Amino acid sequence: MTEIAGDDNVMQRCSDCGGLWVDVSDVNRFLVHGNLPALTSIGGWLNADVMAGQCPACNVDLVEIEGGEKKSLRYDTCESCGGIWIDGPEEGDVPETVSWKDAAAEIVGFYRRFARK
Repeated sequence: MTEIAGDDNVMQRCSDCGGLWVDVSDVNRFLVHGNLPALTSIGGWLNADVMAGQCPACNVDLVEIEGGEKKSLRYDTCESCGGIWIDGPEEGDVPETVSWKDAAAEIVGFYRRFARK
């Protein structure tokens, strides 16, 4: 995991798959600045059939939340610390996002698509 530092906070990007790990408070801040509702208002459905892995921060099982058109998008969240895992791209190379601003824009774009019903 590679740290992406900004302000007083840190996100992490997996150098293998391109996934992003970010604190839920940062996600909500990105959403508000991106003119989207807070994460709790965006909705989504818990997929209890999926074992999503373990939280890199506290080693608790992650749960998968589905949303977007026809539940086509997914993110994982930790029920303990609230951290969010967004998968990297399915095709192509791992993004070379090195700035906090670029990673934040990537997260806002994901949730714009996720909020579509």
